[in-house]
Amino acid sequence: MNFTQAVEVLSVCFNIAFIILLTKELKVCWIFGTIGSLLAAYVFYSTGYFSETILYLFYSIVGVYGYIYWDKKNKTEFKISQAKPVQLLIWIISGVVAGLGLGYLMSHTEASKPYYDAMSTSFGIIATFLELYKYFAAWSFWICINAYTIWLYGIKELNFLAFQMIVFTVLSIYGLITWNKRLKMSAV
Repeated sequence: MNFTQAVEVLSVCFNIAFIILLTKELKVCWIFGTIGSLLAAYVFYSTGYFSETILYLFYSIVGVYGYIYWDKKNKTEFKISQAKPVQLLIWIISGVVAGLGLGYLMSHTEASKPYYDAMSTSFGIIATFLELYKYFAAWSFWICINAYTIWLYGIKELNFLAFQMIVFTVLSIYGLITWNKRLKMSAV
């Protein structure tokens, strides 16, 4: 195992802990996510996935913000929210447009798979904000993004990160189910 693979494995451990803690709505999740994201950014940069590098650096910044933001909110005022259909449509269109724009910019670098990489990045940013502000739709976005990135990471032989995305897909389904139960309980 080389250094980059060792960093990849460590990143996967921190990132899986992040998702597990996030599904339980524990603010400590953001610390694990920040560390895991910084480690993954190194791996992606090393392999030419420059948009993913940007995404994971973004995740690390959001991790710090998320910890502070969740610390200031108490459970009674910070509940899971439902999005309106028009909001979902705007988020999806924005993700596609941003992905195409970023892909175009990255196609003028030595980035590997610039458009494919950019799509997961643009939708990852949107999903991050949805999760940060506790929109239930975040889990649906994550299920799609995680399933997509299994393939994206696999073609670069980032096998540990591809495995992480399999685990993330399963945990995202669990998060969707868990948050749906909480959403229904809070509506009663």
